Amino acid sequence: MATTSIGLARYARDYFEAAKAADDVIGNKSGYEIIAPPPVMFLTAHAIELGFKAYLLNTGENLSSLKKLGHDLIVLWNVCSNNNINSILVLNKEELSLLELISDLHVSTELRYIDTGFKTFPVFGPLENLVSKILDAVCLNVGYR
Repeated sequence: MATTSIGLARYARDYFEAAKAADDVIGNKSGYEIIAPPPVMFLTAHAIELGFKAYLLNTGENLSSLKKLGHDLIVLWNVCSNNNINSILVLNKEELSLLELISDLHVSTELRYIDTGFKTFPVFGPLENLVSKILDAVCLNVGYR
């Protein structure tokens, strides 16, 4: 059985729900008042990735081409934009900046493996709002609740 756009959307929602649950536990610990915990950021970034890939699969892209696109959320957003995602989802300047920030962290694997040094991390509230906005539009579009 092949992967479907609805299946990818479901996984995207599941990763996002896991991010929210993790934030409820880890995010309340001291030190995470100003940044989202790395596991939470990873789960949200992966939810965005799967959401964009669900949208692209629904527009006719095949799984092989989706795998070649990798994990860069900005690349995925640009491909989605070329496939008319803007008809169902418009991201403002701040949301695009946040998408770029989480994309850079996701692609660099810094959300999975510690890399010391100065970095900019998002707080969970705006990130949660961004993921909700993306998944609400994509899931409705592909036929997943």
